[in-house]
Amino acid sequence: MTLSIRFACLTFCLLSAPLSLANDDDQALPKHDHAAQTPQSPSVDDDAGLQQYADIKTQPLVSSTIQPEFVAYGVVLGLEPLLALRQQYLAAQSLQDSAAAKYQEADANLSRTRSLHQSDIVSTRRLQEQQAQWQTDKANLATSSYQQQTILAAGRLQWGDTLATWFTQHHDKQAERFLNHRAQLLQITLPANTSLPPGLKSLTVGTQGRRDLAIRATLISQAPQVDPITQGERYFFEYEGHNLPFGTHLNAWIPSGSPGKTGVLIPESAVVWHLGQAHVFIKTAEGQFSRRTLTELVPDKNGYFAAAGFEPGEEIVITGAQTLLSDQLKNLIPNEDKD
Repeated sequence: MTLSIRFACLTFCLLSAPLSLANDDDQALPKHDHAAQTPQSPSVDDDAGLQQYADIKTQPLVSSTIQPEFVAYGVVLGLEPLLALRQQYLAAQSLQDSAAAKYQEADANLSRTRSLHQSDIVSTRRLQEQQAQWQTDKANLATSSYQQQTILAAGRLQWGDTLATWFTQHHDKQAERFLNHRAQLLQITLPANTSLPPGLKSLTVGTQGRRDLAIRATLISQAPQVDPITQGERYFFEYEGHNLPFGTHLNAWIPSGSPGKTGVLIPESAVVWHLGQAHVFIKTAEGQFSRRTLTELVPDKNGYFAAAGFEPGEEIVITGAQTLLSDQLKNLIPNEDKD
């Protein structure tokens, strides 16, 4: 009798267990009103309290045009090689000036000796000695001239005509700007199979990829040598007013020559991040905001450029976007998970 009662109890427990688990699962499933909000079109209904708490501010989107660019890389060059070129050339020029003075003196002495020899005042041997001295001074003058030309030619092969000329002239105003640290020399290396657009005289450069902090650099000349690894063309630029340590690496943004794109300018303060994507909030009605994803981030000096997905005049949230995002994500959490 006892065994029968135990078997009946065990059978009842086994049959009732799945039903009990099913009831627990049903209670754990959250209930969402999918018609009220979908992931494809998220929005936030903002009441007065939330707007006051977040201090939400908006501004209309402004139409903007951007010129397509490609990125090159550069470095701030030290002046030691150019200073060595300058020293060698000016030293050779001093030697040439000295040789020229000696030659002029020898030439005058030879003319006087010839005149005296014709009058039988000096001997033929004296005339021959003067002629030999004249030949020696003439050869020294030619040698110093060849040395100076060789130094200048080597400088042009490395630095181009413009820089070589600047740094081999006495009191050159352009060279003095670099020597007095009023300007710095940049070398920009373009990607392979690219070149500067025709007529380009300047471009923007910056450190650490900061396009918003870019400064203007002016073209000096094309470098005679390409990059030995990438085979990209090199160019020399200069800029003033920003002293960077020699060897600093730079980014250079170069117009590609393609037609410009029209869109809107997204303020940097309007962008919030979630799951690795950039988002902004657009005011759709009084107290209502819709979240939009920036599929492509094109840095601009004052924020980001968007070519599609926005219209000029739309109200974009510039203050309080992070609070709107947090409130929206909080509403997607089931009520029992909030507890």
